[in-house]
Amino acid sequence: MKTDSRQSKFCPPLRDEFTKYGDKFVKIAHNEANGMYCYRRTTSEGLTYYEVFKAPKARDRDGNLYAYYPTSSQFGFGTALCIRGDDKRTADKIAFYISNAFDAGRYRAS
Repeated sequence: MKTDSRQSKFCPPLRDEFTKYGDKFVKIAHNEANGMYCYRRTTSEGLTYYEVFKAPKARDRDGNLYAYYPTSSQFGFGTALCIRGDDKRTADKIAFYISNAFDAGRYRAS
């Protein structure tokens, strides 16, 4: 992906906490080895989702590579998933994708 300094304004680097679309995002896991992230997303209505994604990369104006939050069109299996729920199965799915990225296929409960 070709980037320039104008694009970095539209794709800010990931932070531990940020607000986007009126929702609050808090990083709960990051696997540096495979580039996977998990953020807890809380809507203004109080709903909670977990977003697991392989962060896209861009370059800043100095040529440094950084990770940013995926665009809406990048959501889908293989890049980013939205996981609903707050139970053991949800935690197991998150752990599976953080550990294996999307290379191991879809999560299947044992």
